[in-house]
Amino acid sequence: MEGPDDVPLDPTPASLVRNLWLGPTSSIDQNDLDYGSNAWPITLIHQILTRCTALRALAVVCIGQARWYRLTGVIPVSVTSLWLGPVHGELDYKHLPCAPNLRYLTSLDTFMLDTEVRDLVLSPSISVLRRVYSSADRVTLAFDQLECVQRATVLERLDIVCCGETEEEAKGVLEETANRYEFDRDRVALVPVSSYCDGRRDVIAVLFGDWAAHIRRL
Repeated sequence: MEGPDDVPLDPTPASLVRNLWLGPTSSIDQNDLDYGSNAWPITLIHQILTRCTALRALAVVCIGQARWYRLTGVIPVSVTSLWLGPVHGELDYKHLPCAPNLRYLTSLDTFMLDTEVRDLVLSPSISVLRRVYSSADRVTLAFDQLECVQRATVLERLDIVCCGETEEEAKGVLEETANRYEFDRDRVALVPVSSYCDGRRDVIAVLFGDWAAHIRRL
């Protein structure tokens, strides 16, 4: 913002935003932004992101893969933590504006091509990659793509997060599945969590709680 003599005054409100969650915070509570909904205000979100020049943590949840590509080009360069899903569509690390600064990436319930995973794991910036699955039958997708972790130089940890009826159930699924694979156990972490929040099965709410805890540590 500038005064009459073009002297810079207070910064615009958007430039002060550090953490931004776009989408529902629950998979149960009624909202207008269900997965793939036409209610998503893509143009408005586009404008918001271009103004959030100091954003650190960005979550885009339930936008749907048919619309996600329209936002990738305006993700602020400053973003260090990115949270996406479910089924967010193609994630081309090399073409993300925030790629040089991206340290932490979480993907929920999304199949990724081997080339996508390899680019993320071998990237020169990402230190933590988290692949979150809302049901036990999907975790094998992550285990099938662990070979490239051994060649990573910057990646410190790849989390395979499994949501179960209980944390104990999810732990059993992860351990049983892991026994069928060979991988870098020093850098691959198995993370069991309960899919329940406030007594209801609500994976999006669990993800939101995880995101809230993460931004408190930034």
